[in-house]
Amino acid sequence: MAKNELSKYQEISKWIKENIKNGTFTIGSKIPSENEIANQFGFSRQTVRQAIGNLAAEGVLVREQGSGTFVNDPGMKVKTENTMRVGVITTYLNDYIFPNIIHGMENVLTNAGYTLTLGITYNKPANEEQCIQNILQNGVDGFIIEGTKTSLPNANRVLYEKIRELQIPVVFINGYYSDYGASHIVMDDVKAGEILTNLLLEQGHTKIGGIFKSDDIQGVKRYEGVISTIKKNGLSIRDESIIWYTTEDKQYLFGGGMDKILLERLKDVTAIICYNDQVAADLISLLNKNNLTVPRDISIASFDNSFLAEEQVYNLTSIEYPAREVGEKAAEVLLRCINNPKLIEKIKLEPQLITRKSILKLN
Repeated sequence: MAKNELSKYQEISKWIKENIKNGTFTIGSKIPSENEIANQFGFSRQTVRQAIGNLAAEGVLVREQGSGTFVNDPGMKVKTENTMRVGVITTYLNDYIFPNIIHGMENVLTNAGYTLTLGITYNKPANEEQCIQNILQNGVDGFIIEGTKTSLPNANRVLYEKIRELQIPVVFINGYYSDYGASHIVMDDVKAGEILTNLLLEQGHTKIGGIFKSDDIQGVKRYEGVISTIKKNGLSIRDESIIWYTTEDKQYLFGGGMDKILLERLKDVTAIICYNDQVAADLISLLNKNNLTVPRDISIASFDNSFLAEEQVYNLTSIEYPAREVGEKAAEVLLRCINNPKLIEKIKLEPQLITRKSILKLN
């Protein structure tokens, strides 16, 4: 299905470009409506909209609200005036730390007269592509984006280059693409990993394992902080006790089928550092099913200090993720970038440790 849809919108794009080249559609002229093109080709309006959105992103076409779509003059900028809209794209939206991130952005942007258009990727590059295209079609002055699978090569690099050509600023949060020069707001994840590891070492733990996410740069950076601190203290890395997972693996990791494998790989450690509170919560549930308790049998530390870390829930020692501050700063940086498209700001927030009772002090 995806392959057929791709060939369909490419067919429409090719047809529009050919009509521009042969003079059927002249510079400044209005092209047929989405309905007219859809009827002519027998395709859905969504397919037509995707083709037009791609050509608009390339600068071939320009959309004017309430008027239609026109052939763009390549000698003129596509973006002529502010739309007072900002596209916000995150991996998730309604749970965990994300509501506070959005509230922080909303507070700053609405006060500046902007409206937010939201998109959710579920950490899938295809969803990210669709979100960006949909937002571009309606016009936007800037993007705040949580990158998708940021430890891997950017699957949407061509689309991001189109955003750059349109001179639309992008501010990344949490994860960003290292080969795309843009502003970003992140927590110092390496330092956060160092803080948790030092805390465990201070409490007498020298056999430390971990569970980390491999397809996001946050997971890689947090792991970097852990292993660098272990090495600095003259200890060896317990490779068999470091477990990696991807977004797609998460449902299987704690689905029950891997319990025996996880317990076997973690059996020789006294403490485990988890990628985030959700992973820590899932691990605690697994341990409880197997008559193991935290911290009596094993200590656990994690990141984000979400509601899951609170005393009445899992009582986790966790690194505070400053969700609202990230949202506010991302919005403030984006507003500055809209006024100065050449501006690039890279902000790294200091991690803060929240200590609870999930770590046992060893003799």
